[in-house]
Amino acid sequence: MADTPVERPGDLSATSLTRRRLLINAGVFAGGVMLAGPLAACGGSSTATSGGTPKRGGNFRLGVTGGGAGDIIDGQKIVTKPDQARLVAGFETLLEYDKNYKLQTTGLAESVTQEASDKWVIRLKQGITFHNGKTLGADDVIYSLRRISDPKQGLFGTAGLASIDPNKIDKVDDRTVRLNLKQADSTIGDQLGQYYNGIVPVGYTRAGEQIGTGPYKVKSFTKGQQSVHERNSSYWRSGLPYFDTVTIIDFPDVAAQVNALRGGQIDAMTDVPAAQITVVTGQSGLAILEGQGADWRPLCMAIDMPPFDNNDVRQAFRLIVDRNAMLQQVFSGHGRVANDLYSPFDPAYDSSLPQRHQDIAQAKSLLKKAGKENLTVDLHTTDGAAGMVDSANIFANQAKAAGVTVNVHNDPNYYGDAYLKLAFSVDFWGTRNYLPQVANGSIPTAPYNECHWPPKDSNYISLYQQALAETDAGKRADIIHQMQKLEYEQGGYIIPMFNNLVDAYSTKVAGFNQGSKATLNLDSFGHGYRNIWFA
Repeated sequence: MADTPVERPGDLSATSLTRRRLLINAGVFAGGVMLAGPLAACGGSSTATSGGTPKRGGNFRLGVTGGGAGDIIDGQKIVTKPDQARLVAGFETLLEYDKNYKLQTTGLAESVTQEASDKWVIRLKQGITFHNGKTLGADDVIYSLRRISDPKQGLFGTAGLASIDPNKIDKVDDRTVRLNLKQADSTIGDQLGQYYNGIVPVGYTRAGEQIGTGPYKVKSFTKGQQSVHERNSSYWRSGLPYFDTVTIIDFPDVAAQVNALRGGQIDAMTDVPAAQITVVTGQSGLAILEGQGADWRPLCMAIDMPPFDNNDVRQAFRLIVDRNAMLQQVFSGHGRVANDLYSPFDPAYDSSLPQRHQDIAQAKSLLKKAGKENLTVDLHTTDGAAGMVDSANIFANQAKAAGVTVNVHNDPNYYGDAYLKLAFSVDFWGTRNYLPQVANGSIPTAPYNECHWPPKDSNYISLYQQALAETDAGKRADIIHQMQKLEYEQGGYIIPMFNNLVDAYSTKVAGFNQGSKATLNLDSFGHGYRNIWFA
């Protein structure tokens, strides 16, 4: 692309649009690149995928597991899937990912431009209002980014936006903000599209009124039980949303969830267990929605806690896994085998590393070398997402062949005080590109560093900083490959498979995209429930 003219902010020539579209489709940012799509100047209704002409009205009831007394609604914070389901109803991001997991300007921003390696400019769409009628402006973006950047808030996106200097966010005009970074960062665009980096109004707090720009407003919320969200009649996307209300209901377990769907008490559910897929598809009026798989259920070994502070033990445990058998038994083959690395949709994913296979003899040899023969360990899990408990139980069964005893603890309070302090545990993640995922789970400042990665003597963090600063996509990929090799050789994650997101819904609900590459269930919950309706 060296012979392609450099795109300038505001340059809407045919040539710049071609280059812009190429870069957007490649998921790549480079110096001087603007994200500004054809929908930038208007709200725009999404084209329906099924169900004929959209109809207005009704109460959409969604069943989700994994919640409890710790449930929250916050435009910039989640812990569990019910939190996700509630956040997206009321809050929106500056950029959005499409069904192919490519960034688009279908969010609140008209454009996002990387002016230099350490400078980004955000230009808002015009005429968007919050639930309370206040017009969205630059001050709200500045407040939102400063809130995310404040470590005292404990928000999901803090690590990913750590390069932003909160004291050097400039208001250019009422709709334009310039970000001056502490250091170069090529991932800002990716971060602005993450669903948990919602834009909130000046003065917003979790304890206060839940005001966003999204399609639904919070009507009521009872932690551990349910929330009711009512249609935002002043929503900026013309004609949307369709439902009068959305009710999000917590379920204690998947059996109750499936029974509620089959009995008509809910209209959709997240995470259908593999064993229940045929039950759902065998009932008239129900359907499966399957998203392309990059969702992952890691077994997390804390590298600074015995026995996993010995890399021979970690490598042995990775060799214990029969990955294909686990994929078949946990998800009935709805996904694909993984290789202990995340982010397979990232163009920089290193597929050249040798695929790991079960090797019990080598696992035993490594355990003997480590002096850990006949090892006994505790493995903690919960029904937080489909496959978390099954993965633990199947691993425990496979480990017997290597002389390892694994005691599985299914704890309904797993996401409590002990979370992130366990030597061996199971968790769940959706897909995102590699560097944003590193910021969320694989560096000391990450909010969910389950493996306590990296080792103190590693150059991993130095490589991470280099990758953030590199605006050349090819050179950045080379650095990412070095980071991935370190995780492959020394890491604490066992990632046996990427599972598809398999959800279920009543066929009276229309508008879902089949096969979407999404971080969130149910085609990103119908994009905040705005693109789905009762047929």
